[in-house]
Amino acid sequence: MTESVGQINAASFFGDTALLGTLEAGTVAISDAFTLPSLTTTERDALTAANGMLIYNTSTNTLQGYENGSWVNMRA
Repeated sequence: MTESVGQINAASFFGDTALLGTLEAGTVAISDAFTLPSLTTTERDALTAANGMLIYNTSTNTLQGYENGSWVNMRA
């Protein structure tokens, strides 16, 4: 299997631009973890959100996704 490595676009959070990192397409081990951005409700509301964004809301202790113009709680 061929792996590719590329650079993810920079993102702007609260006026600061940060490089999000690199993307490695390949095999993911079961022990690997994916961490969502942790934001308060105030920080979340300051984002320019797009459908499909996911966050962990530390004010409400819930996973949330942006869908059809609003933030929704993720249910199991």
